[in-house]
Amino acid sequence: MNDLNLPAHLNQTQAQGLVLDEVIAQYELGEFKNFIYLILDWKKKKAAIVDPQKDLTMPLQALKQHGFELEAILLTHTHHDHIAGVIPLLQQMPNLKIYVGDADLHRLPKVAVKAAGLTVLEDSAELKMGDISISVHHTPGHSAGEFCYYLECSTANSVPYLFTGDTVFIRDCGRTDFETGSNQEMFESIQKIKKFSPDTVLLVGHHYAKECATTLGAELEQSAPFRCCTVEELASLP
Repeated sequence: MNDLNLPAHLNQTQAQGLVLDEVIAQYELGEFKNFIYLILDWKKKKAAIVDPQKDLTMPLQALKQHGFELEAILLTHTHHDHIAGVIPLLQQMPNLKIYVGDADLHRLPKVAVKAAGLTVLEDSAELKMGDISISVHHTPGHSAGEFCYYLECSTANSVPYLFTGDTVFIRDCGRTDFETGSNQEMFESIQKIKKFSPDTVLLVGHHYAKECATTLGAELEQSAPFRCCTVEELASLP
C-alpha cells in the first residue's frame, strides 16, 4: 500500500476489525460491501457504532471480549444497508442513543424513531462518547439528511478521522440520483469537506476501491469529484 499517513490497521486492502488500543475498528459486512465502524474509548471502555449492518456478530463479540459498553449508534444516513442493524441492536440494548439527520428520519423504522435515545442532529453539533468528542457536519447530496462525523483524538501521533458515509468514497462520491439526492448539494458538501485538514483520514461507507481508507490530501489530488470546479462538471462525471 502507498504511504498515506494512515494508521497501519487502516492502510490495508481488507478490513482488520478491532485492533488493540486503536480508536477506530473497521469491519466489512454484507453483500453491498458496507464498512461498519466502532469508535472506541479504551480508557472508559465506551463504544459507538457507525452505520450498523444486520449481522453484527463479529463487532459485538469484539466489544464483549475487550469489556466495552456500546452506548450509541451514529447514522450517516438511512438507506437500508446502513440501518439494517438498528432494530437488532435496540432489541438487545433498548437504551442505546441513536443519532440521525431529520431529513432521513422517514426511512428509519418507527420503533427506532420512537426510541427514548433518539437525537436529531444539527449541523456543527458536538457529541460526547466517553471522553471522545465528535463533531457532526451536514453533507447532503446522496441523501438530504446525510451527516459526516469528525473525530480528533488527543493522543500522541493521532490523526483526525471523518466518517463520510456515502457522501465520499475513495476517488469518487455518492450517487445523487436516489430519493432526495442532489448534484448541487453534493457539490456544496464536497466543498465543505475540502476545508478539513489534508491529513484527515476519510472513512467511507463502502469498500468500492482496493484500499480500505484514504486521506483528504490524497482525494484532493486523485478524486475527480474533488477536482470539479462547478456543479455542471460534477454532474457530467460518469
